[in-house]
This record gives sequence, C-alpha cells and structure tokens, in this order.
Amino acid sequence: MQKSVAKILIFLSVITVIGLIALYSASYIAAYKYPFPPPDYYFKRQISAIIVGAVLMLFTVLFNYKKHESYTGIYYLITIFLLMAVFFSHGVMGSHRWISIGSFSFQSSEFAKIFVLIYLASYVQREEDDIRTLVGGILEPLLKLSPIYLLVFFEPDLSTTIFLIVLTLTVLYISGARLFHVFVVLGLGALTLFGAYSSGLLHSYQKDRLTSFLTFLTTGHASYQSSMALSAISNGGLVGTGPGGGIYKFYMPVQFSDFIFATFGEEFGLLGISILLFLYYLLVREIIHVALKLDDMFAKVYITGYGFLIAFQILLNAGVSLGILPVTGVTLPFVSYGGSSIVSLMGGLGVVINIAYSQKD
Repeated sequence: MQKSVAKILIFLSVITVIGLIALYSASYIAAYKYPFPPPDYYFKRQISAIIVGAVLMLFTVLFNYKKHESYTGIYYLITIFLLMAVFFSHGVMGSHRWISIGSFSFQSSEFAKIFVLIYLASYVQREEDDIRTLVGGILEPLLKLSPIYLLVFFEPDLSTTIFLIVLTLTVLYISGARLFHVFVVLGLGALTLFGAYSSGLLHSYQKDRLTSFLTFLTTGHASYQSSMALSAISNGGLVGTGPGGGIYKFYMPVQFSDFIFATFGEEFGLLGISILLFLYYLLVREIIHVALKLDDMFAKVYITGYGFLIAFQILLNAGVSLGILPVTGVTLPFVSYGGSSIVSLMGGLGVVINIAYSQKD
C-alpha cells in the first residue's frame, strides 16, 4: 500500500505543478481588465489554496478513517448548515454559491461532494444486505440526501446537482445496486429535467446552455463559449503555441477555470493534453487499485467513489471544452482555479491515504 500512496502523491504533485503553469498562463491577462489585478493575483491565490489543502490533507491522513462513519450524522448537519448559509451571503450575478467572510470565500457544494461519498460509504456498510432492492439500494439513500441536492439546485447550481445525483447512483451501482433500478431513476430524472425546462422552473442561462448544447448536437453550430474553446484546441495543433502563447484566452470566458482545458490545449497542444490525461489516468488507476485490495466495505466504497469523483470531473471539464457536453462550472481537478475545489479534493484524498496506510500490505 505504501508504494501506491507514493505513486498517488507523485502523480498529484506533477498534475498540480502543471496546473500552476497552465493557470498562470491563462490568468495573467486579467491584469488588463478592470479592476486591473496584478498578473500573479490568481496564481498566488491558487498557491494559497494548495497550501491550505495540503494542511487539510495532512490532517485527514492522520485522522483515523473509521471515525468518519460514526461522525456521519454530524457531517450531515454541518453540510446542510453550510449549504443553507450561502443564501445569507452576498450573491454573485443572482447566484448564492459562496460563503464570504471578509476577503475569504468558499463554495460549500464542493465540500458536499466529499460528504456524499462518506455518507454513501457509511450507508452501504450498514445496509449491504438490502442494496439489491429498489428501496434499500436506490430510493432510501437518494431520499436522505435529497435536502443536499435541493439546496444546491436552488443556489442555483444545476450542473453540480446533476453531478451529485449521478455520482450517488454510480457509487450505489458499484456497491451492488441493480443497474435496472439505476436506469429507472435516471429516466425519472430526465423527465423531471424536461418538465423543469418546459415549465420555466430553470433559470434563463440554464435553459440557454441546454438549448445551445442540443443545437450543437443537431446542427453542429456551437455556442460562443464552446466555439472559442474548440478553436483554441484546434489552434494548438500537435505541440501547441507554447506557454503564454495562446490567443483565444483573451476571448474565452473563465479561461482559467471552466475552460482551462481549452487554454491548456492551445498552448501545449495534443501532446500536452495527452500527457495530462495520462497522468490523470495513472492517478485514478492507482486510487482504484488501492480500493481493490480492501475488505472493509466503508473504505472500499469511499475510495472507489473518490476515484469516480475525480474521473467524472475530468470528463465533464474536458467534454465541455470539446463541445460534447453542455457548459457547466465543474473544475478540472487540481488544475482549474478554485480554492474550494482544491481544498476539498485534497482533504478527500487524505482520507484515501489514511485508509491505505491503515491496511497491511
């Protein structure tokens, strides 16, 4: 297990360094936009987030993972409280997704992702015998987690809501739930989304994103955001324009967060993208490799779920830049700008490492 931990930390370190290089190249241009922050403004904030994340990861590495199961109820209440607190914080463009304390702010839904994994691992550990039933395997955990889904939805954050539900169903399926039951819930979810779209329950920007995506699938005409991202990747060619040499980052929105994959693709080319994706593959593979060696159901479910959490975020962020998925705000793990994402993912990885160290080779 110690070899696996060493590999995980090596892959994480290399990806994080690549992320810092890509982030600085993508974000220094903000110095030309009002209110004209310093060129290294986002770079320094990302480093600060990585340091905080490393401290949290060290704490969770040293914290016995078996205690998380007994604290699930407390974690649930804390998660609900943090998700409710965003509605009393200052909104940004009509959204309430961040809790602001002075100059410091964090996005509680990012930490909710880690809690969902802990809750599901604890649930499967307790209800393993009923996981093949529709109620025990799907409906009960979805119902108990529904306050979290609803609070995130009303922030509003549709993409994270769907992400959390899909992550939940995936973890339940790999834990033994029947695939037919998963498809039933997905079908009902699709009908609910269609109903929300038709009835005007969704916000206008959410409807525009879905409409633009459907238009792209049927006609091939991409939205402005997707068009800029695809053009950036295409302009990168095989080896890219070089660090700092991209031009489309001057036109792309949130080019150092939601669309950092496209910015990276333009400056490092297909070769750079391939290397980054291969490093992600090695990281996720090593995490899953640890899970496969475990007998403890809580540990196995949590680590497998964490591996899928990373994999899904990679696929979503890259898929948006490639135009094959509707625009979302999902970050590219350990690369996109976003302190909450960095800190929560590193804290969650600390639990993985604690579990690995707790096992005998």
